Amino acid sequence: MKLLENLKLDSWYGIVLYLGVLLIAASLFLKPDFLEQKHIFGLGVGMIIVGIASIMSERNKSEIAFGGILSTKINEHNFVTIILIIIGIGLIGLFGFKVIQSLI
Repeated sequence: MKLLENLKLDSWYGIVLYLGVLLIAASLFLKPDFLEQKHIFGLGVGMIIVGIASIMSERNKSEIAFGGILSTKINEHNFVTIILIIIGIGLIGLFGFKVIQSLI
């Protein structure tokens, strides 16, 4: 179980990133009859873009308080990460709709 400790699944965007990788791998190796592979692939790409943009925006903030140094992780988005998140959410919405539409 050392593999799960090294994945760093301590935030939601880490989980979204790994789910996107799993969806892309599933679309390449599995061939279900009721889903189209391109829709699963597009959903995975959107999830990877959102995960990478959120990891890019992560910063460490340190300040002196209570007689010591406090360090926290914050997200500071810039123009590039905002654009990537918008594109990723658009892809997730579009291909998520297509996956649900193919299931109905």
